[in-house]
Amino acid sequence: MMKKQMQARDVDSEMREAFRVFDRNGDGQISPMELRNVMTSLGEKLTEEEISEMMKEADLDGNGFIDFEEFVHMVSNIDKSPEGPPQYLLAATK
Repeated sequence: MMKKQMQARDVDSEMREAFRVFDRNGDGQISPMELRNVMTSLGEKLTEEEISEMMKEADLDGNGFIDFEEFVHMVSNIDKSPEGPPQYLLAATK
């Protein structure tokens, strides 16, 4: 039981660390510009349409930003995909 609690805390800590990489201004949400900046710094050259599509898929409440809960949901769904998480996400968490 204790081991599971520690593992859950480790996962939560890693998720928060990854979220902070994207949330550059620390306001608790990822804007389209922040997403673009991180992706560019990781060598991903995305079009406006690709950024918009990523935001649309992740922004569950439709407010134009990705909050921590939406980020966790997005990452959890990526982990379930047959291809595994994209390289940019892995790079962002290192």
